[in-house]
Amino acid sequence: MSASDVSLAGDAANVISPDKLPFVQVSQGVRLKELTGRAAPVGARSTLGSVALFELDPGHASAWSHNKLGEESFFILQGHGEVWTGNTAHPVGPGDYILIPPAVVRSIRASKGEMLKFYAITTPAWSKDDDVLVPAPEGAPK
Repeated sequence: MSASDVSLAGDAANVISPDKLPFVQVSQGVRLKELTGRAAPVGARSTLGSVALFELDPGHASAWSHNKLGEESFFILQGHGEVWTGNTAHPVGPGDYILIPPAVVRSIRASKGEMLKFYAITTPAWSKDDDVLVPAPEGAPK
């Protein structure tokens, strides 16, 4: 690991409170707070991995996409929904952990009656260049 990979203050851990970070609006009904990664607050930037706290309003979904190289996982904190991989739905709820290999087309959707909160972890750290937006697969919700 080189100094450019992680920018922590000295050799000390950096405690990051999501409550103190602003949300970034990704799309209507979808927002995130990046705790660590390429666009994280100073002292928490990393190219090795990223962690973002997502909130999806009831009935809203992330864009359909896949990572070229990044492996992604979701850890569900609150609410229920579905992770779609291709045209297959996987029901999810609190405590579920979902691992999505690179190149797998996916979208995560909150159930109509409740907000979905989850952590998205990407290794290496998420980058716009690695994220490929695609149309919804045949038979999957748009």
